[in-house]
Amino acid sequence: MAIPTRQVSLLRFRWKLSEVPTKPEMVSPFTLRTAGEDDYEEARHLIHSAYGLDPEWSGCKTHIDGFILDGVKRVFEEDEPTCILVQHGKRVIAASAYEVEPAGGIHLLSGPCVQTEYRNRGIGGALLAATLAALRGRGLTEALGQTRPNTPSAKFLLTKFGGQPSPVEVPAIAAKVAAAA
Repeated sequence: MAIPTRQVSLLRFRWKLSEVPTKPEMVSPFTLRTAGEDDYEEARHLIHSAYGLDPEWSGCKTHIDGFILDGVKRVFEEDEPTCILVQHGKRVIAASAYEVEPAGGIHLLSGPCVQTEYRNRGIGGALLAATLAALRGRGLTEALGQTRPNTPSAKFLLTKFGGQPSPVEVPAIAAKVAAAA
């Protein structure tokens, strides 16, 4: 018997980077920093966990693995990884991977991913601001991101700093039928 997988519909967001603060503020005791090449495993694990624990992303493994996690790997293969981390002491608690020249058109590969126990403290907003500021610092005037339509990110986070959702959901991956094991 075949098991259908859920179609992944994504809502795109666009930012005019002239509206983004150039100096993002992080609440104490948390610190923002650019990832180094040695941070790949930790960033990948954190991003994977954030998507895995969000019920809105359930059934979207193909998109998570094929677009998001492949993109995270790609940015860590560059000389300077384009990923921003948030630390609490020595612990990495949030990550946001981005691409300056994305082949698929989406600059915010992962979007701000914050460990569950650290959410609702302004960390996601500060991480989004830092990611958009980094893109602005690389000469971009606009940036694109995407998420599932009913996620807290779509409802509360990605509209910050002038983020405008596209009026139509964008189907990213058509529903596929997986063979039963």
